[in-house]
Amino acid sequence: MEFLSDDIHAYISEHTTKASDFLNDLERETWLKIIMPRMLSGHVQGQILKTLSLMKAPTYILEVGTFTGYASHFLAEGLTENGEFHAIEINEELEPIIKKYWALSPKYEQMQLHIGPAAELLARIQRPWDLVFLDADKKGLLAYYELLIPLLPVGGILLVDNILWSGKVVEELAPNDKDTKAILALNKHINIDPRVEQVILSVRDGIMLVRKI
Repeated sequence: MEFLSDDIHAYISEHTTKASDFLNDLERETWLKIIMPRMLSGHVQGQILKTLSLMKAPTYILEVGTFTGYASHFLAEGLTENGEFHAIEINEELEPIIKKYWALSPKYEQMQLHIGPAAELLARIQRPWDLVFLDADKKGLLAYYELLIPLLPVGGILLVDNILWSGKVVEELAPNDKDTKAILALNKHINIDPRVEQVILSVRDGIMLVRKI
């Protein structure tokens, strides 16, 4: 399901601050060399992440599911001088491209990449996360959410990507569609969670913005 026309998407893109040249190079390399390049965030979503990060000025940032590391650059923009950025990615084959472009970031010395299953790493890498971007396997989302929310301080922000799942959240659910079922379960869970307040942003495939209260 397309939420907006191609013309509107183009207009939004044209009127959004452009990404750095090296990020355009990363985007091109992702599309040329990596399977499922549509998983890359893109500069419009990136600019939203950057703006939220700059507004929050986080000391501890976590990205769960970094893919080729495109969104990492925007998330790290608001990191404080002595802050830490941590990213988790299960696909070890993506590490060279992630590190190649991370090295061009002014925040590079503060950025740490962890390769492996998210559930294992989240249990080990624990900080009072000020800003979290959750963009991992859909079947694990609810478990990751429950691992992370207790770690967020009051006012901490957790962003969940692909929360509208190409409109499947409002369509008839196929019996074997485990990913949509997992997203629906997470959305319902967040909606009744007294620890947070939330809003769904209809950007690209939907972002759930959750704030710890």
